[in-house]
Amino acid sequence: MRMSRAAFARFRSEERGAVLMIVALCLLILLGMLVLTVDLGRGVAYKRQLVTGADAAALAAAQQCALGNGTSAARTAGMDVLAQNVDLGGLGAIFDMPECDTPSGLNLKTVTVVASADIDYYFAPILGISSGDVAARAVAVWGAVAEENPIPITVDQVQLNSCGIYPNNPPKTPPPIPCPLEYPRDTLEQPRWGVLDLENWGDANAAPCSVDANSLREIIEAGGWSQDLDLNGDPPGTASTMDCLDNGLSFSVWDFMVGRTLTFPVIDIQTSTGTIVPGGGGEACTGADIPKLQEIGKDCEIDTANIIAFVVLHVNDVVNDGSTVRVDTTFEITTGGGIPGGGVDFGDRAIRLVE
Repeated sequence: MRMSRAAFARFRSEERGAVLMIVALCLLILLGMLVLTVDLGRGVAYKRQLVTGADAAALAAAQQCALGNGTSAARTAGMDVLAQNVDLGGLGAIFDMPECDTPSGLNLKTVTVVASADIDYYFAPILGISSGDVAARAVAVWGAVAEENPIPITVDQVQLNSCGIYPNNPPKTPPPIPCPLEYPRDTLEQPRWGVLDLENWGDANAAPCSVDANSLREIIEAGGWSQDLDLNGDPPGTASTMDCLDNGLSFSVWDFMVGRTLTFPVIDIQTSTGTIVPGGGGEACTGADIPKLQEIGKDCEIDTANIIAFVVLHVNDVVNDGSTVRVDTTFEITTGGGIPGGGVDFGDRAIRLVE
């Protein structure tokens, strides 16, 4: 059968089938764009939400670990914060907190959170994909504060020990621990103490120095020194943890601390330095020399403190008892400002997100 020239021309010009194919192809492309923009866009948005939630959960769990409340409290706090940040079905999380219950040493402790949730798609089911899942991972660290903004008045670590607040093993809270402190006006009386000239932080050769009462009151009123002071995690006696001491302090300054929760630098007398008195001719000594020097009628007058840690104390009352100022304080493990990772652990702890 032969096709006429006119019939062949009509066959070539027929476009109904081509239009149908083009429309079908456009619909497929449109559907793909809807899947990309709506479903994939929702997935990206929910992924961001889950990342934020995982970060918050890791920090919340790390805080509970730092406060000594254990893995159960940490997991509960982490899940509560995660649920507040993520509005998705099938929400769950895996917590890894290897040293939350039994911390040891000065290494940074970690809390790892892997959070996941389900997403129901709107348009992808047409392509046979009805749902998907998103996941996010976050890691927080916690430990003794390495960087803080303390007031300039030192606390002798021996006095903290007498209150049951031991280095690297402070008591758990609650309840708060009462800790009465004594500050004798005589620089050669125990416990040794001093007012730090924080302008000279990290300078082992700045003594002698002097700090006026107005400056001290301003620092106390501000809640601490305006600049971060870094312990660097250095061993005792390292120059970066040393600061010069001034023992002059009017009672008006002591009284100004009442009712405030303040961060105090902890002084280690054994590794602090000074000069031999009387008649030492400026010869250097350390706190470790005090017992032997006292046996021969001399002493070591400390003028440069070695700061090994920070401790947070609430000042309840201050009493001027003539030759000694008595400061009534309470202690509890705390987390707040600062950066973890150095110094001795006296219960002032910090947390930080690392990934």
